[in-house]
Amino acid sequence: MARPDTMQPYPYADDERYPADDYQRYPVDNRPPGFVDEEDAYFQDAATSKKTSIDTWMEQEVSFLPGVKRKTVAMFFMRLPAFVPWFFIMRGWLSLNQDGSLTNTEAEVLGTGGEFCFLMAISITPAITLTGQRWFAPLRRWYGIFFALIGISDGTTAAITTDFSGGPMGRLAGHSFLLAGLLIMLVAVPLLLTANTPMQRIMGRYWKRLQRFTYLLWAMIAFHLLLLDGFGPFGASDGDGDPIFHHRFYQFIAVSLPLVLLRLSPVKRWVAEQRAAGKGWLVWATFAPLLGLYFLGMGFIINEEIQTGTFVLTMHIQAD
Repeated sequence: MARPDTMQPYPYADDERYPADDYQRYPVDNRPPGFVDEEDAYFQDAATSKKTSIDTWMEQEVSFLPGVKRKTVAMFFMRLPAFVPWFFIMRGWLSLNQDGSLTNTEAEVLGTGGEFCFLMAISITPAITLTGQRWFAPLRRWYGIFFALIGISDGTTAAITTDFSGGPMGRLAGHSFLLAGLLIMLVAVPLLLTANTPMQRIMGRYWKRLQRFTYLLWAMIAFHLLLLDGFGPFGASDGDGDPIFHHRFYQFIAVSLPLVLLRLSPVKRWVAEQRAAGKGWLVWATFAPLLGLYFLGMGFIINEEIQTGTFVLTMHIQAD
């Protein structure tokens, strides 16, 4: 998989709130000018609003683990996929690029893994809109940060091991798609550095303005993949006869389209109205085709990550 050579922290729309982190709150008298404690607003809102039955069920303790909530156990397992790209590439790192494992596949393993984390991060808000549940909201931050860290490790590995001419800078910016990846990384660095609650409190209202660059990164990653593969479909010879969804750009668009639509304010209002009217079935029926497109594109991305990662683990490297 092609690499978006950068990542971004968790993205939020303008009207979104997120669960608290385990950071100590600022005393009221020491809060910086312009600071708005969105966590306080979140809990005030949560105290007066009705939780869904699943949210309530997830807050209960596990019967065989006293003191541990069901949500904690579920979140533990849901966070594990973020480590998969590093698991796959670890043997190549430890073997110091044996058999050219990093030269030939690091972009696919780390790039595809980073893309997966990015798409997971931006999927959480639409999932909240669609289901009305919030217990999994912390995954936004988790996958956003791992998207950034995997991207940095991808760029660092590429600068050392890939075979583009021109030294480290040539390996990072020697082609148009590489330059696009480098620019994404440069834009993403300030987002990564501010992807924490203390910085959100220090920056106040300016923090949300900075986080809007997430949408710029979204477009830049799509452009990066388009530069890499072009518009022409390919992959019919790979065994399943599908020339579209072996194409990285079309995979990304297939997953992104439902996420964009579910972020539009009129769509979010309509979904909320239907759920309030007891017509949740209508919401799912309406979005079923788009969800099918989402899972189809994501399935090809996951399949490519597993296949290429297996090549690295076994040192049976297949160069592009």
